[in-house]
Amino acid sequence: MADSAKGVVRTVSLGAVGFGGLFVVVGLLASRGLATPTTTWTAMGSIATVAAAVVAIWTLAAVRQDSRDRSRPVMIAEIRAGVLSEIAELIVRNVGPSVARRVTFKFDPELPILEGAAADGLTTPYLQRRYSRTVPTFGPGMVMHDVYQSANPPFEPVPEDFTLTIDYYDAHDRHYTDSYELSVITLHDHTRTESADNDLPNLQRRTTRAVEAVARAIGRR
Repeated sequence: MADSAKGVVRTVSLGAVGFGGLFVVVGLLASRGLATPTTTWTAMGSIATVAAAVVAIWTLAAVRQDSRDRSRPVMIAEIRAGVLSEIAELIVRNVGPSVARRVTFKFDPELPILEGAAADGLTTPYLQRRYSRTVPTFGPGMVMHDVYQSANPPFEPVPEDFTLTIDYYDAHDRHYTDSYELSVITLHDHTRTESADNDLPNLQRRTTRAVEAVARAIGRR
């Protein structure tokens, strides 16, 4: 959006410089007797009309691109610490105002394909299968939320540093590609606050109040 605005300003500035150049040319031709002022101004007027039309077309194109950028779907991905846990979670969201269609995902390095005994007790096979599918419709605010790395053994055999590339289309079949370099290492040494009061009755009361607060918040939606 900022680039579009800069493009409009740049185009208008170039047009102003062009008009200034026309005045200089007119003055030179008239002062040297190479053309009458009427003939020169007629020719320059025609050129100025064409130049103004070109500037208007460029401006409209920049405004149209700006409007398209404001209304497009925008897919983002991030690695986040799990709520009240050390689990690393993979979050994919559409933060744009419109629907993303035919959404596909590509990991680099790729997620391992595990079968049989090698897959026992792990969530990696579920993660690999889920992200190998095409999502037909990914609406605004929709979230894909998955465990990427466990906090305790057995640890998932997934790459700690990877790039997730998301390909998708908007409602007008325009294609977009967004890539995110992600790392589980960013969560290492993650800190959080905990209550020093570990008395069981107090813990139960706090848990009850927390559940009630969540229920109330959901009920207001």
